[in-house]
Amino acid sequence: MIKRAGFVLLALVLAACTPPEAPTESAEVPSAQLPPPVTGCIANTSRDWSAVGSQYYIIEAELAGDACPEAVATIRIKAREGNAVLFEQTYPIAGVPLAFNPNGDRVSLSSDLEAWIQNTAEVQTADTLPAWPSGAQRPPGFQPTAGVTRQRYESARGAQGPLFCYPDSGESNACIAMAGDTATLLGSLTPERL
Repeated sequence: MIKRAGFVLLALVLAACTPPEAPTESAEVPSAQLPPPVTGCIANTSRDWSAVGSQYYIIEAELAGDACPEAVATIRIKAREGNAVLFEQTYPIAGVPLAFNPNGDRVSLSSDLEAWIQNTAEVQTADTLPAWPSGAQRPPGFQPTAGVTRQRYESARGAQGPLFCYPDSGESNACIAMAGDTATLLGSLTPERL
């Protein structure tokens, strides 16, 4: 009995020496702020273009839309020095099937976008464009942009400056003549029909 009383006494002493537990309060831990899910069809890409005559430019493209089939793509040429935008044009991707598969998903359209900013000009100088014969309405296989006269077109060809072309429809390529920090959209090169 004395042993038992000793154990009880020891248990009471230990209980008295143990600090009381702090009251626990339940607090809501805020959930981590997650970024909103990516919605829509969004992509962008860029690359350096080293043109003839030691001229350097940045070619950029971006794609945006609530859904991929309705997305629009923008192509941009910037000066490498100063980053000024020299040329910019936007197209609905459904209107440029030569470059984009409008039924593609975000991943495949990102690949299409990268391919779109590769220069399609076989020789990247304006003198390789077809000549605009005197008296003709336009050069063969080429549809000049509104406001581009024969004189302006032939002047760009004669300067033999850098030429950047990219798909702008189902069968043509828009061609831009560069002269330093000036970009001129000359028009669209279309294969000849036999």
